[in-house]
Amino acid sequence: MTSTPETAEWGRTPVVRRMSRLLGVWVAGSILLFLLGMRDLVTFDDVPPAHAVRGGWFLLGCAFLLVVAPLAATVIGASGGQNVYAGVCAVLALGGLVLGGLVAVRGLQETGAITRPAEVVPTPRVSHCVEFSGGDTRCPGG
Repeated sequence: MTSTPETAEWGRTPVVRRMSRLLGVWVAGSILLFLLGMRDLVTFDDVPPAHAVRGGWFLLGCAFLLVVAPLAATVIGASGGQNVYAGVCAVLALGGLVLGGLVAVRGLQETGAITRPAEVVPTPRVSHCVEFSGGDTRCPGG
């Protein structure tokens, strides 16, 4: 299999090498940060996690990396004339934005930057007459 001069030159440009390194950091780093965050947040037997805030920061780092690394590769590729590779990186950045948004919400909740919604406590429903002191009664329907 012989390579044409175009493909041989394409793989050797510094722009492509930088973009490839960024995407390698994107894949390995985001997986590592996500696993570290989940290690600190996973609980067993209703025991609260011991390092929830640290796990939240790992998830925020993962969300940041999911967006920034492919976005930086897109900028480098577009400025270096690698338009197809830059387009692929732009699509990866959009996917990272969606996934990073989901991860960031959990990270922000765990760090305390946003609060979780309060659990809904059902109001007791009166289905029979209740007598109060003083002769006052409350009956359903009047």
